[in-house]
Amino acid sequence: MLKLFSRKTIVTLSMLILLSQVLAACGKDNNTSPATPSETSSATASESPSSSASTEPEKPIELTKITQALDWFPGSTHAGFYAAQSQGFYKDENLEVSIEAGGPQVSAIQIVASGKANFGVESADALLLAREQGIPVVGLAATLQKAPNALFFHKGANIKDFADLNGHTVQAALTSPYWTYLKDAYKLDKVKEMQYNGQYANFLNDKNAVIQGYATSDVYTFEKQNVDVDHLLVADSGYEPYYTIIFTTESYLKEHPEVVKAYLKASAKGWNYFKDNVGEVDKVLAENIQDAKLDELDYSGNALKDFIFGGDAATNGFGYMSNERWTKLYDQLRQLNVLKKDLDVNQVFTTEYLPK
Repeated sequence: MLKLFSRKTIVTLSMLILLSQVLAACGKDNNTSPATPSETSSATASESPSSSASTEPEKPIELTKITQALDWFPGSTHAGFYAAQSQGFYKDENLEVSIEAGGPQVSAIQIVASGKANFGVESADALLLAREQGIPVVGLAATLQKAPNALFFHKGANIKDFADLNGHTVQAALTSPYWTYLKDAYKLDKVKEMQYNGQYANFLNDKNAVIQGYATSDVYTFEKQNVDVDHLLVADSGYEPYYTIIFTTESYLKEHPEVVKAYLKASAKGWNYFKDNVGEVDKVLAENIQDAKLDELDYSGNALKDFIFGGDAATNGFGYMSNERWTKLYDQLRQLNVLKKDLDVNQVFTTEYLPK
């Protein structure tokens, strides 16, 4: 069963010095303007009268190496990155991108904060919690305008709203902010809580049970197993953090703004390419997934389109984020005491580097 839930180049000082020297020699330093044709001609003429007869071949452009850490194993919520890589969009921006898979014991935030990766992906609430812990991460683009997280239940369970979960056994990530919010907002004091462990046996055998999942991939999974289910989308509860946010650190953003712009430009092209070529990109994605099922990837990819390109992204473009949404999320987490310190949300995200 495919899961979509939510690594690594360490650069030494000597390598940075060497890289800056090579870039300077090639005239490709971001802070140095390339030589004009007249400058090149005069410099060449002064060095060698017969240079026209012995022109050296042009040196290839040196690509900037980038590592992107994922928040989980590769899945449809990462497809646009693989599209940008396979279509050469990163190379077009003079970038060489390595995409590193995540997993249950892997934190993209810790990997990026340690410098082992330049960019990561995480949810908005996770970035707020990281900032409270003193980790200076900055969200740059929301891949998904809303999260596909959902609570599944058997049809006929008489559940029409979140308050109706009372009286049911619910298997969820019990320490997650979304579950804390639901319990408080909908007074879920008569729920039998079970920690979600990724196994569906208890749910399948108990018609009164509820389990968390994704409104994209898990709908398909239940259909294939002939299990008649319905679901409540968590984003419809009033708790709607941006999801799969591309982020980096404050220091990397300050030191490499042009690289950040180039990376976001190429990534946005990758996601827009995915929108119109789901089947093609899924074949590339499947090469990075053990026991991948193309029909499942295609279903999930097509189902994700509205989560990626709907909402504010429909009018403002891929990756858009608003201060209003971030502030609302921050206020919710403060009221729940999930966040215990005051934060300035304008330091947690920026849309300045998104392609116009």
